[in-house]
Amino acid sequence: MALSFLDLLFPKRCVSCGKFGAYICKSCFSKIEFIEKPVCPVCQRQAIGGKVHPGCQGRYRLDGLVVAARYRGPVKSAIAKVKYKWVYDIGKTLVDLLAASLWRFGIPDDLILVPIPLHTRRKNWRGFNQAEILAKSLSLKFNQPYGEYLARIIETASQVGLKRDERQKNVKEAFRLRTGADVSGKNILLVDDVYTSGATMTECCKVLKKEGAGEVWGMAVALG
Repeated sequence: MALSFLDLLFPKRCVSCGKFGAYICKSCFSKIEFIEKPVCPVCQRQAIGGKVHPGCQGRYRLDGLVVAARYRGPVKSAIAKVKYKWVYDIGKTLVDLLAASLWRFGIPDDLILVPIPLHTRRKNWRGFNQAEILAKSLSLKFNQPYGEYLARIIETASQVGLKRDERQKNVKEAFRLRTGADVSGKNILLVDDVYTSGATMTECCKVLKKEGAGEVWGMAVALG
């Protein structure tokens, strides 16, 4: 493959081992722990097509979950880089990981891709929202509609290091529907980089379903 001008100026280096040529080299790519068997978004036990188990269903809970790989090794390194450097290029690499895994999941055809929002102050400080980059790239790749229907109204603390109940409390009532947004009857695919306890996506799902949304699925590059 011919190198682009940007490749010559800023050569790609593997986020895991540092080898030049690609953001995830062939050797490190082979170490990625892909999610071979989809899991339920609530209990995270094996579930057909990633759909929520009948016993885990709830009025405001997710209907399914799409995740590509475990949050370890090269994937963890790549996600960290998305947040701080070479955002768009590595974002495309992560989208490709998701795209390669979609056949395992029983998602509806008419989903609207909706990113998990950052608080305005946080987004302004960072300069971007990695969930938006992923959702927009997926929208273009699969010709699926994209919508920014949610707003984060509370600048929550980082979820890292918090226990499950602490995560739920941390994001409680942190989101609302954007003014003028209409989700009634629409199927939504919430997009983020990492899915750990599911507290953030569950809180967003609750907002959407209270406003009349149909099925709401979660999608993340990595399962924490």
